[in-house]
Amino acid sequence: MQKFFHCLIIAVCLVISISYLEVEAKENPKDVELGELNVTATRTERTLAEIPAGVSTVSKEDIKNTRMLNLKEALNGMAGVQTETKNGGYDTRLIIRGAGLKARYGVREIMVLMDGVPITDPDGLTRLDFVDTQLVEQIDVVKGPNSTLYGANAGGGVINVITKSPYEEPKSLKLGYGSNDTQVYNLIYGTHIDNTFFTLSASRRSTDSWRKWNEFDTDQFSLKLGQFIDDKTGLEAMVSYSQSDFQLPGSLTKAQFDSDITQRTADIWRQMGRYSQVVFSNIKLEKQVKNLTFKPLVYYQQWEHFHPVTGMINDGGAYNYGADFQTDVKHQIAGGEATLTGGVTAQVDGFSADKFTYRDVTIGSNGKISATLTDKKGERAETAHNGTSKYGLYLQESLRPSDKWIIDLGVRYDLVTFDLDTDTTKEFNYSTGKYKDVNKSVERQKEFKALNPRLGVVYSLTDIYNLYANFSTGFQTPQTQELTSNPNLDPLKVYNYETGVKARWTGGHSLDLSLFYMQVKDEIVQVVQPGPVYEYQNAGESEKKGVELTGRYQLLPGLVLGGSYTYSNFKFKEFTEVRGVGNEDRSGNRYPYIPQHQYSLFAQYKHESGLKFKVDTNTWGRYYVDNANSEQYNGYDFLTNALIGYEQGNWDLSFTAYNLFDQRYAMEVTSDGNATKYNPGAPRTFMGNVTYKF
Repeated sequence: MQKFFHCLIIAVCLVISISYLEVEAKENPKDVELGELNVTATRTERTLAEIPAGVSTVSKEDIKNTRMLNLKEALNGMAGVQTETKNGGYDTRLIIRGAGLKARYGVREIMVLMDGVPITDPDGLTRLDFVDTQLVEQIDVVKGPNSTLYGANAGGGVINVITKSPYEEPKSLKLGYGSNDTQVYNLIYGTHIDNTFFTLSASRRSTDSWRKWNEFDTDQFSLKLGQFIDDKTGLEAMVSYSQSDFQLPGSLTKAQFDSDITQRTADIWRQMGRYSQVVFSNIKLEKQVKNLTFKPLVYYQQWEHFHPVTGMINDGGAYNYGADFQTDVKHQIAGGEATLTGGVTAQVDGFSADKFTYRDVTIGSNGKISATLTDKKGERAETAHNGTSKYGLYLQESLRPSDKWIIDLGVRYDLVTFDLDTDTTKEFNYSTGKYKDVNKSVERQKEFKALNPRLGVVYSLTDIYNLYANFSTGFQTPQTQELTSNPNLDPLKVYNYETGVKARWTGGHSLDLSLFYMQVKDEIVQVVQPGPVYEYQNAGESEKKGVELTGRYQLLPGLVLGGSYTYSNFKFKEFTEVRGVGNEDRSGNRYPYIPQHQYSLFAQYKHESGLKFKVDTNTWGRYYVDNANSEQYNGYDFLTNALIGYEQGNWDLSFTAYNLFDQRYAMEVTSDGNATKYNPGAPRTFMGNVTYKF
């Protein structure tokens, strides 16, 4: 009941704001602002109000006032998005409208771009260890399936991380220091020679962390280049290198969580971590020829990692390269303006890795392994050589038959292939608690095809209000590790029906409301077998209903109030969970981890003298901890952060308190059928930043 009244207060405030803003807009009709430009959602430049989808943007100003240790800190509180970090560091768990729920590591079911270049593998896995968050200037989030434009594995949405442009010649030095010896350093230097622009960047982020076995550090270097070849041709290129070391503390039992959240896990596997090196590069060209615009891009990524996890130590790496050749054609249909966007894409990923046993372990009196002592490699247990490729062909016609209407009609064809080759000689047996010899070989070739249409419509009701509706589809293949354990997995298919309203008033006031209904066929669900052993199965049919509301209102000059509310009703309609102890009918159960109610509020103020402050608070409602809906976690209420700072001339100083009231809460609670596991959230911590622009 208390949360209902909180939501009611938000709604009342928004209604009052709308009433006031309508009067203000009528008095100043020519001063209406439609908002920031966005390219991500439609592959062509538009304002947010002209996009027939739920879209949110984290602005340059918002990011400037954020520590940006990871992407979670920028996306926190966004309607329709659940974002948390179980481990700190760069680790970010992203879920958009329930998509990405099954990810135990990295981001899944969501296409992630950096400056419009895909950093998601062909099978749908995104690693965020090489994203230098100190370079991020804007983040665009497209919610809901967008496979028509971005292909397979964009079933949940698209996130485009936009970094600082070399053409702006940024020059700054940032120093940050906080609790637990948390350090952030960044140096950016931009310049130009004739019509060629260069930006060099070096960053370091590190922390001893508030938890044991949770230290993190990363060093990153990048070079961005921009060149005007002529007045209708531009070239951009980037190359970056990242090295990251990250200890993973694991989950806690309820007793541990209640007694001391700073301790590491009591599970067997106590030396887990991710240690990586990544090289990423890309080249983009944009050239106009009369009514044609060509936008080809190519990219290459190579990474290596050492990854001790549950049961085994992974040691290997991969290469990933691809190309996207887009062409925009401006023309007219029946006297109205139109843009035809089409292109072809190709992406190839080659993965080679070995798995090893843990060399140094403690053996209990029962003969079982009771704990790991180091992360030193023991015997070779598995060798894998896997290849994945994705090919796509897309076409979208965007029509403007009048000043009131925008119509998008698109379709895309995708082909995703898997070539798996794995030899296993040892595995951990959870019933005996020991490694055992096996002789398993997996050689599989799988191929998935899909045709994804999309229809979107925007109608300008007034200078303030835009109504939109869309029908879109998504296509999600199983991932490599999922197919290795279950070759019978089918791809997920989602059908999204959505409508909403976007309002933009003078001064930057805004209100966005989205309502959606999704039918999901063959949802790929994580199932915990006794052990625990994690497997993946298809749920026959699922249903998602949701409401997303975001508002922003300038109460006084420099003082902005805002908030968001998300209602999520996600259920399995047909799902039989196949478990080692027997089959269980989960039909009618809610998705785990997804709260039915989620909302945030913020207030920020900037005085002309340079003094500034910001307070934001977030609330997660209760949610189920497993597919069986056997137990609920109560979530948390009003988790609050506060910033105070001063910005004048070349200087920007800030001091932030995170979890201001020192709440004890869990970022995630799960159940493996035997025990409930808690991943604790950080206690109150502090961070100070100084930035000098020169």
